[in-house]
Amino acid sequence: MKAYQLKIQIKNSHPPIWRRVIVPSGITFQELAEILNITMGWIGYHMHCFEFWHLGISVEMKSDELDFFEDMDNESLDEKETVIDTLLEKQNNFTYVYDFGDDWEHKVTVEEIVDDYEYSYAKVLKYKGETPYEDCGGIDGYYEIQDILSNPKHSQYRQIKEWVGEQITQKYDLEGINEVLSELECEASDVTLKEIFTEYSKSELAEIAKIHHLSGYSKYKKAELVEFLIRELLSKAVMCRYFRFLNEDEIEFLESEDTIRKVRFEDMRYAGLLEGGYVGVFADWEDSMFCLPKEVKEAYRENCTEDWKKECQDAETFLMYFNVAAELYGICPVEKAVELYKRDTGLEKDEFSVMAFLKDIPKNKRCFVMQGSQLVLSLYKEKNEYNRLLKEQQGADFYIPSKEEIECLGKNGYLPFGKNMNQLKAFFMKEGKEGKEDAELLCRTIQFIIRIGGTMEEILDMLENAFWEYEEMMNNDSMRTRLFHKIENAWKETNTVTKRGNAETTKMSAETSDDKIILFPRKLPPMK
Repeated sequence: MKAYQLKIQIKNSHPPIWRRVIVPSGITFQELAEILNITMGWIGYHMHCFEFWHLGISVEMKSDELDFFEDMDNESLDEKETVIDTLLEKQNNFTYVYDFGDDWEHKVTVEEIVDDYEYSYAKVLKYKGETPYEDCGGIDGYYEIQDILSNPKHSQYRQIKEWVGEQITQKYDLEGINEVLSELECEASDVTLKEIFTEYSKSELAEIAKIHHLSGYSKYKKAELVEFLIRELLSKAVMCRYFRFLNEDEIEFLESEDTIRKVRFEDMRYAGLLEGGYVGVFADWEDSMFCLPKEVKEAYRENCTEDWKKECQDAETFLMYFNVAAELYGICPVEKAVELYKRDTGLEKDEFSVMAFLKDIPKNKRCFVMQGSQLVLSLYKEKNEYNRLLKEQQGADFYIPSKEEIECLGKNGYLPFGKNMNQLKAFFMKEGKEGKEDAELLCRTIQFIIRIGGTMEEILDMLENAFWEYEEMMNNDSMRTRLFHKIENAWKETNTVTKRGNAETTKMSAETSDDKIILFPRKLPPMK
């Protein structure tokens, strides 16, 4: 799992008193404070805070009684609610202050981000120097005590020696410290399904039950519903059925030793596990932290065998054919997708198993809705749009895509480029000064707009936002004409839902928002 290697050194200590420790990612600053106190040898009964001066942020102990920091200029964050990852990766050194009376300041340096740390708890790697005494007056008081103890003739020698003998600060024991650290239980890393579900409302729990097609849940009170869902979600039947549709990142998470994954807010790679109720999500000020209960991992290892994994690959392929059929045709009978699947795999599916399969597909894994025995691209699920597309498709035969085309559209999100689309890509690179990847992305987006029955106006709107040289090209008659004709030629060879997956065969035109038809002239007036 991901972790951070830290070096903690007491400021103004000579020779330096320091510790090197690895701490797991995903923990809160409250948990980090406990780790640092144990690592340094502090008892931990004093107050503390973290200071990120360059970021203008302080992370502190918060409660109604503690308002010491309200007048400070720094932004103040609650250590119980703030995860360490974002701040540690924004600023690689910060200050940890322990005991505001003695004012022990520690310089903490992030020495390394470790991607493959094997433990879920902190571990001290190396240390130098003994732990100072608590309540001794800080670093200056500590050295004064050391000076007195080094001189038996000092007037305070006996008094100080007696005081030191009463202290509970012990000689630093690396093995013992690591044993204590290994026993720490971090809230996020040890979260359970029961803890996750307890945070949900009853209506949210009911939605999870619906996603898994469970019955009989409405009779339960919330506490009973929580126990019911735990039993069902960990059962082999429910888990194996739902996990068929998880993506590669989600399966890798389940099979790893990690119980925590941190991603940006907009990152949806673990959405399947979240919607199914199998992970909890916590947030710091910029990122989301997905927490996978150990009981889910254990059930996965027991339920999801190698044979099941092979079935998952088959299910992924089968699902791809339905998504491709919907995206290619807009509206088509279920059996059309099944026929293509049988042609390419040689596998037959009976009607009952097909309909059961379609029922189980999570919404976030399909681009279509079911209307009777028809697959309907989600963009056309509204009645008016559905009827309009049916009218446009009248008289058109279904296009028969090759296996290569199905795999390209299903796995990459676009159909293989033809001659004219490749020429448009070259135009973007040469005349538009786009890089190869950016030019290809522009062409994929243009292809998508054409495929789903979009308009030239929508293509131009996209180019205005995504094409760097758009405005300059639109103000140049020659370049604008060349661009339009290259799009026109690419349009003619692009498969579209309005032709049931066939390419345009008539002279290309585009509808504007007020339903007028624009034919592309050889010379266009300049943009106003």
